[in-house]
Amino acid sequence: MNQQRFIPYGPYIDIINAVGKWKVVDLKSLSEVCNYKLNYSNLRKKVKKLENTGLIKSVNLGRKRKHIYLTNSGIKFTQYDKTYELTDESLNHDVITGNVLRELLEFPSFFNGRMFHEIDDNGLAPDAALSGNKNGKEYELAIEVELTQKSSTRVKSKYSRYHRSKSFDYCIFITNKAGLFRSYRRFLEEMKGGVQEKIIILYAPDMTPCKFSYLETNCFFRGKEQSFKDVFGDD
Repeated sequence: MNQQRFIPYGPYIDIINAVGKWKVVDLKSLSEVCNYKLNYSNLRKKVKKLENTGLIKSVNLGRKRKHIYLTNSGIKFTQYDKTYELTDESLNHDVITGNVLRELLEFPSFFNGRMFHEIDDNGLAPDAALSGNKNGKEYELAIEVELTQKSSTRVKSKYSRYHRSKSFDYCIFITNKAGLFRSYRRFLEEMKGGVQEKIIILYAPDMTPCKFSYLETNCFFRGKEQSFKDVFGDD
């Protein structure tokens, strides 16, 4: 079908908006976040139609699992993502970020997850964010997914900006690289205690585009390693 003649409607718009919210998403996760509860075969057919009409593109990642994202043409139809079509450089990072956010939202204390294009913070641009509740008190948590090592100056500058932020109470830096975790921890230890009150660093060695296990991990927070549950669960 010619792209110019197809105007998405109903379940097609629902698929486009779901992809728009998460930026890039695998088909299994897409079936879980769509409002229209299509069976898997029907969902695949509609995704294929959107792909044939040029509104989405697909790529196989993580054990050949199909992931889809909006083209510049598809972005015009969504109420969520008005930014840009994904590039090869950003694809892996954005896939991992979306998966991290969806997995974190399974934790009982977390809600209201947002990807970066849904966040308006006048300068700070976290990869994602969510709201949390600890002992009856709500807070805002920024999320930074770190896959490549940044310089000490750059990382410390970001730490300081989150320390000054009025939008976020905390920021968690998540990495799957042991060396990067050690470096970021050292950078944080070199800063004043006030900054350390707002920055959390999490090492998740098995973090991939399709996997993120965090419940048994440790976080570096307030000068010491603590379990994830101790940091984010109720006392």
